[in-house]
This record gives sequence, C-alpha cells and structure tokens, in this order.
Amino acid sequence: MQVPYVTTVSFADRDGMTVNLQYGVAAQSEREARNELQRRLINQEIYNYSISEIRPATSSEAQELNLPAGTIILLN
Repeated sequence: MQVPYVTTVSFADRDGMTVNLQYGVAAQSEREARNELQRRLINQEIYNYSISEIRPATSSEAQELNLPAGTIILLN
C-alpha cells in the first residue's frame, strides 16, 4: 500500500541562492519515495540537489494531498 511522504529538496538557483522545494510523494516506503523523486529530478536534468528531508505525511496532510499511487506533486 502506498502512503504519502513529504520531501524537501534543496538546490542552488542560477544566482547561487539556495532554493527549498517540498514535494508530496506517494510510495510504499521512504526508500521508494527517495528513488522515485531522484529519478524524476534526473529526468528533468536537475543534478545538483540534495534531499534534506523525507517524512511520512501527517494524517491531515495525507487527507489534504490525497495522492494517487505513483504520484509526485510540488507543494510549494
């Protein structure tokens, strides 16, 4: 069963400023969430990033996100 995870990805923009983006990821495990997020970032040719957080969504976040299996969405 897939569950929602909230992830934070950090990278530097063109001006060298750090940008933090949060994604909602539906996955079976934290490891699967990380792997799927990495795969999609590489497909978008985003290479210099770090995943600073992956955590299960709270019950209220999960209800709000309502992510179908295999989905990743940008939260901010």
